[in-house]
Amino acid sequence: MIVRCRPFYLPREFTTVLIISVYIPPGATAKAALCELYSAISGLQNTHPDGLLIVAGDFNHVNLKSVLPKFHQHVNFATRGANTLDLVYTNIPSAYRAEPRPLLGYSDHISVMLIPAYRPLVRRSKPVLKQVRTWPSGAISALQDCFEHTDWQMFREAAPYSATTDLEEYTSSVTSYISKCIDVTVSKTITTRPNQKPWMTAEVRALLKARDSAFKAGDKAALRKARAKLSRGIREAKRAHGQSIHSHFRDSGDTRRMWQGIQAVTNYSAEPLLHPVRDTERRGSEEDHPSSRRPGVVSYSS
Repeated sequence: MIVRCRPFYLPREFTTVLIISVYIPPGATAKAALCELYSAISGLQNTHPDGLLIVAGDFNHVNLKSVLPKFHQHVNFATRGANTLDLVYTNIPSAYRAEPRPLLGYSDHISVMLIPAYRPLVRRSKPVLKQVRTWPSGAISALQDCFEHTDWQMFREAAPYSATTDLEEYTSSVTSYISKCIDVTVSKTITTRPNQKPWMTAEVRALLKARDSAFKAGDKAALRKARAKLSRGIREAKRAHGQSIHSHFRDSGDTRRMWQGIQAVTNYSAEPLLHPVRDTERRGSEEDHPSSRRPGVVSYSS
């Protein structure tokens, strides 16, 4: 049995929670049971790549890690006599801490209490301050006008090397001139958090604030409209983000763009964290986000 749920308080890095109840009879063929489990679980992982999967049940003689090695088993004590038959697997390491509980009714299996041990990503990593450049209104036309009236030939004439041109000096002078021309841009500092979605935009943040304002005001009609606008805004932001990723792979000859696309897909970053926010600011930010709280306690009994 598979149950999909979306708790109200859920770390932002998880989109949903999938709970899979398993019972494998003692006389069942382990290979056939593992094939069924692998087919169902891998399909859920493809559909919900950012979901939390909890696989719990009486596995008897079957080891799920033989087909899903990246799953983690949390029960480390006997659940029936001297045997550990009732197991709990998740796709997140150290997500829960298992503790034994008394038997329920006439069951010969003890109960298993799962206590959340997972630390949300927003608590494990500090926010990062980044410097970005923005183009004010009219800046692009001003830059185009600047380049149109530039005598580019003088840079070549100013970098002679025997009968040819010194490419290093020529390139350095041109790039320095371009850097000076783009001083029309405005530099500002933004804060990025480790659990921030890549498709998050300023428009979506404004829609989020509008929804929260309508909720606090208690206006049901305004809240309904704000939620609808937010859903459309999120869909549009995700669509635009997907198109920007796809654009990196349109020209197979542009290896730099393709590498940038691979970095975006794999979330690869070689840059170290710069200028972390102070702990007092970080704590205040966590309190403002319900997603920073731990998931609730899960109790399982065979």
